[in-house]
Order: sequence, then C-alpha cells, then structure tokens
Amino acid sequence: MPLLPEQLGDFVTLTLNNFKRKSWVDLSLDKQHHVYASRFLSGKSRTPYQGGGQLEWKVQKTNTGTAKFSELYSVDTTAVKDLMTTAKAGFSKATVSFAYDVDEDSFQSDRETIIREIDIRRHSSFNDYFELMEEALWDAPSSSTESPRKLYGIPFWIQKSTSTPGGVFTGGDITGFTNGCGEIKVSDVPNWKNWAFNYKSAGSRDDLVAKLRKAIAHCYFKAPKQFKELAGGKAESDWAFYTTYSVIADLEKLLESRNDNIGTDLMKYAGSVVIKGNPMVWVPQLDSADTSNPIYGVNHKTLQVHYKTGRDMLWHPPQKAAKQHTVREVFMDSWQQVICLNRRRNFVGYVA
Repeated sequence: MPLLPEQLGDFVTLTLNNFKRKSWVDLSLDKQHHVYASRFLSGKSRTPYQGGGQLEWKVQKTNTGTAKFSELYSVDTTAVKDLMTTAKAGFSKATVSFAYDVDEDSFQSDRETIIREIDIRRHSSFNDYFELMEEALWDAPSSSTESPRKLYGIPFWIQKSTSTPGGVFTGGDITGFTNGCGEIKVSDVPNWKNWAFNYKSAGSRDDLVAKLRKAIAHCYFKAPKQFKELAGGKAESDWAFYTTYSVIADLEKLLESRNDNIGTDLMKYAGSVVIKGNPMVWVPQLDSADTSNPIYGVNHKTLQVHYKTGRDMLWHPPQKAAKQHTVREVFMDSWQQVICLNRRRNFVGYVA
C-alpha cells in the first residue's frame, strides 16, 4: 500500500543507505572515468582529520649547519636556528541535493517504486558531486580570497614553469596566493618547489621519455637517518602519472615501434603504457581543461584528500522546502581538501 505524505520523510531517511538495487543505463555523464572517485575515496590517499578549521602540518625548512671535522683541543661552535615552518590549507565544503514532491505519482505508489525513484535521484546527486570534484581536482582557485573556497586541485600544488625546459625544481608560488601554496613562499623555503619541465614530442624516447626518467629520479628523496617522516619511505606503487589521451596514444605508438613481433592484435599496447610499474592514466577532464598536454607525476604519499571526521559525504534527513509544503529536499554536505605534504616529490611536464 502507498505511504502517507507524513511517512515519506522517515522512509527516505531509513532507505538512503539501504536500497534494494535496481539496474538502469546511465547516459548522463560526459567523462569516461573520474580520478577523484577512483583514487581519492579509499586507501592511503584519503585521510580523516580531527581538528580545527584548517589543515596544518610541520615542514623542516633548513638544518643547523654545525657539522665539521675536528681534532684535539678544537674550539667548539654551535648555533641555533628556526628550523621549522607550518603549512596550512583551509577546508572546502561541497553540497549537493535532490528533491521530491510527496504528491508525485511515484511517491503515491508501492514501496519498491518509491525506493527505485529515490535510488535514481540519489545516484544523480552523486554524479553531480563527483563531476564537480573531478573538475576541481584538475583546476586551481583563482585567488586566496575566492569565496566559497574551492578544492586545491593538483595544478594548484604542482606548478608549471618554462624557466628550465630540461627540468629542474622551478615550480614555485601560485598566482593569486601571495603567501604561496600552503601559505609557504618559495622565497622563504626554496625547497618548497616541485619539479617542472617542457617537452615537444610525446612519442620521442629522447624528449619526453628521457625527461620523465630524469624527473622521477630527481623527485625521490631519502633521509640518511630515518625519522617520523610525513609521506616518507619508498614505494613504487605510490606513483601515478596523469595525462591526456593524445599523450598516451603517442606513447602507445612508441611501444609499437619498439616491438618487431606485434602479431595480429592492432591494439596490443592499448592501456599498456607503464612507468616504473605504474600505468599512465588518461584523465578525460584534462583533455578539455588543459591544451598543453600536461603530464602530472603524482606521489600519492604526499598528495592526499583529507576530510573532516563525521562530515564526509553526510546525508541529512529530508526537510520541507520553503513555501512549498509538499516538497522535500535532501542534502549531502562534504568537507574536504586536497593537500600536498611535500611538493618537491611531484612533477609536471607540458608542451610550452
């Protein structure tokens, strides 16, 4: 039997996370896949945060510089320096919703029909949310005063540079943020730079491939004495390499040219481009967002999504819409931010 209007609110709340799954075809999405959803929703790249209104982490910016060779009766010297600074990043809040009218035919039907209709609308809200987050992941806010605060995407933390085409640590401060990325200026902490290079041909072993090899080698740092290091250690699987479809297509052609025994499979190397055992990942969003064919080398131990505990994709109970007494609105709020704990363990290359 159908539910009464006053019963629908509790019914929707109770079924939001307990649907009887139904199948349908979703033609609403334009992107083939979403990196934010596939990489940042679980595992080491996603971390709960219990704290105040912003994220903070400590960064050692220098050493004391007192090491020296000595001998009998040598005069001692010592020094005291300010060794540390604090990186900071404020949280970003995202909201999505769906609505229904208790007088709709679907909501005057049986429970299975109501559940199916809620499932579709909730699924649509998730699509909207992940589309928003994917676009933000491959973009950067225009300024530190932009309101509401957006996600600090990968191009925010990993800055391009044309000053040294062959590659060096030249990815500096971001435009519009006078205090720098994470409120650390590279003029104060020169090692707060990412590696950056330019290339001309994606399918060239002596151009792009050589510069990728150089970038990866120079972005690996290992302390001579182990300590409680944020984002430390060496793990080849922590790398991910994100780029456009055209770059991957050129690299697949390069693989084909190096193999005299391709056989009858015309797409033998489709999806087979790997670097240090990690696949090169096509990012559909980059195809439209960046015409310079960038390649982002991301160490996911350093670049993570942190979210507020208890405020991560939190669905609220249905509430009555203002001036629409039969309409119910359901909202989801999520507080999160992308942070880069160590910028110099990441790189970007692009066609300048």
